[in-house]
Amino acid sequence: MVLRVLEIESEVQKIILLNCLKKGDYVPLADLTSEVEKVVKYRASAALSQNATLLERKGFLERRVEGRRVFVKIKPEYVQAIRIALGYKAPYCLISGYTWNPQRPDDLEPLKNYVDAIDKLAREGIKVEYIVCLTTPEAQEKRRKHEVKPEPDEEIALPFSVYQSDYLKLKREIISIINRLIYQYEPILDITPLTKLYSDILAEISEKYHLKRIYHFGPLTWLKK
Repeated sequence: MVLRVLEIESEVQKIILLNCLKKGDYVPLADLTSEVEKVVKYRASAALSQNATLLERKGFLERRVEGRRVFVKIKPEYVQAIRIALGYKAPYCLISGYTWNPQRPDDLEPLKNYVDAIDKLAREGIKVEYIVCLTTPEAQEKRRKHEVKPEPDEEIALPFSVYQSDYLKLKREIISIINRLIYQYEPILDITPLTKLYSDILAEISEKYHLKRIYHFGPLTWLKK
């Protein structure tokens, strides 16, 4: 399905998209001229301009212009789909979370949710290079006090009420994380911790961004692989 939707129609489009993936940022079209000259029989600059325009019309690219220089970048929601289509691999990051229930203060297992996810992924041969955890300020304090390891690379602590009922704020927060990291990593989304709203938002984002998602309360289950 992803390959059909993307419709990468030419070698020039592949060159543009692959260079955008490798750079993880805006790429000057003019810098691709010598590479495109090897695959076209007409002017490389015209081929680049035409194919970049086609990719923009399909919604895959965004453009920036500085004077006479044109820069293009893959839109974040298409990065992983284009990686799949082109067979381009990126290291994994895990977007997970953990919590702590003040009504059950001695139960420290919820603080280790992301650790369980890392361990179960490792058993399937998947190494996580970067860890992002969403949590609450209270749980963050408890995790640090009890020195739960490994340390997440990033922690986002929001009031529990946000995870319960603030759909827009929570979705904006998660999308901002993914939009920032997706150019360097392939995110795996862990729907196990926190609330039903959190899980539903991750499932929605997983479909839009073509991302893997897991549930691991018990055996590791791939909900989208």
